[in-house]
Amino acid sequence: MRLTFKITVFFIGGICLVMAWHGMTNVERETELFESQMRRDHYAIAQPLAVMIGQAWGDFGEGFAHELVRSSNEADERIRIRWVWADVETPERIRPEAPEETGSKLARGKAVSWIDGDQIHGGRLYTYVPVVLGGERIGALELSESFERQQAYVEDSKLRIATTTILIILLAAAIAWVTGLLFIARPVEALIGKARAIGRGDLETPLELRGHDELSQLGREMNLMSDQLASTRGRLREETSARIAALQQLRHADRLKTVGTLSAGLAHELGTPLNVISMRTKMIEHAEVEGDKARACAAIIGEQTERISRIIGQLMDFARVRSLRTEEMKVTAVVTQALELIKPIAEKKGVQMRMEARDTELVGEIDADQFVQVLTNLLVNAMHACEEQGGGQVEISVEEVERIHPEAEQGDLERYVAVKIGDDGVGISREVIDQIFEPFFTTKDVGQGSGLGLSVSYGIAREHGGWIEVESREEEGTEFTVILPRKEE
Repeated sequence: MRLTFKITVFFIGGICLVMAWHGMTNVERETELFESQMRRDHYAIAQPLAVMIGQAWGDFGEGFAHELVRSSNEADERIRIRWVWADVETPERIRPEAPEETGSKLARGKAVSWIDGDQIHGGRLYTYVPVVLGGERIGALELSESFERQQAYVEDSKLRIATTTILIILLAAAIAWVTGLLFIARPVEALIGKARAIGRGDLETPLELRGHDELSQLGREMNLMSDQLASTRGRLREETSARIAALQQLRHADRLKTVGTLSAGLAHELGTPLNVISMRTKMIEHAEVEGDKARACAAIIGEQTERISRIIGQLMDFARVRSLRTEEMKVTAVVTQALELIKPIAEKKGVQMRMEARDTELVGEIDADQFVQVLTNLLVNAMHACEEQGGGQVEISVEEVERIHPEAEQGDLERYVAVKIGDDGVGISREVIDQIFEPFFTTKDVGQGSGLGLSVSYGIAREHGGWIEVESREEEGTEFTVILPRKEE
């Protein structure tokens, strides 16, 4: 509707300008034509009358000539005729307001016309026509006529033009408004509705605009665009499903790799309770213990069996494939769980792992299993970095930090939970530190690393609404910081 209103206003404005110009030029032209007609009428009356008066002056005398002038003056009320002398100062002389060259032109036998605009009722037109007398004196006829009739005609013309202009404007406005509604407003509203439907995701409802104009062509193009978007959306869904499946497979592969790494260390953890179970079983079997001692051995066997089940259960839970399921829990508890998986292997390799939790009550909305995978990858990398130097120390800390989210252009500082894993190993060179989160990028020897651990870990952190930061110096060590959104307790 706004476009129709604007077009109507501009259309009417253009008509007003054209009609105003036409009216002004028409009035000016009519005024000029009216003045020209008045001059012709004066000359047409004065010239024959001047000849007649000249002859009457010579044949019948001055008195008869003046009587003839008075009689002619009474013949037409619009035009006043007066006898004047052009060369003497008498009451019957040329008007003082007349141009200075009037007398000289009359002396040369030329007629003169001029307009006195200072008089009331729009001024008068004066015409002087010389009369041949045969003597030295120069006589002339003065014809004067008021412009009242001209003004009345002009006013009537203005009224007629104004009335015609108003009628044309009203008719044009009605035509423009109806045309705008039919050919602009309704198609544009339909196009807007289609655009909003596309914005809502409705790509199936077609837009029907009949005709062959530009708006109809735009509607057909929008229908074609909707079809293409629907097709693209379908392909995108398939690609997204395939990508999610591939990502889950990559994460599962990384988990299985970590399980393989943990298995060697867990073998020692399982060996001790198995030896205890075997020894206690043989004691009972050979009747070496009886009564309360036999029951105590059975209790010990049960405790060690439960310990084995717990260790195997943790390993199976870690290796299980599952989607992201977050819940509010204490971050320190999850870090402790990951540390328990890695610590036996680290101690066997001569790497000490020490945890410091400045605030054990920090809560985050996390998926414990997947977050354990992130921490396990980082702890294993830290252990390998220290192992290359023959041993070392890995420090884990949990604390609250303030950060600006890396995707926020002008964000404010917000509170996050930071899990820092630092080692005093070989460090990471500047040449490769920008590539460590890329899939399949690794600096380890063939068979020792798949290049998926850090990439998968970074993806899991981003799904939790956080990210991973890294700082490293060659031969001094590396510190990874996992940033997670903090939740109130």
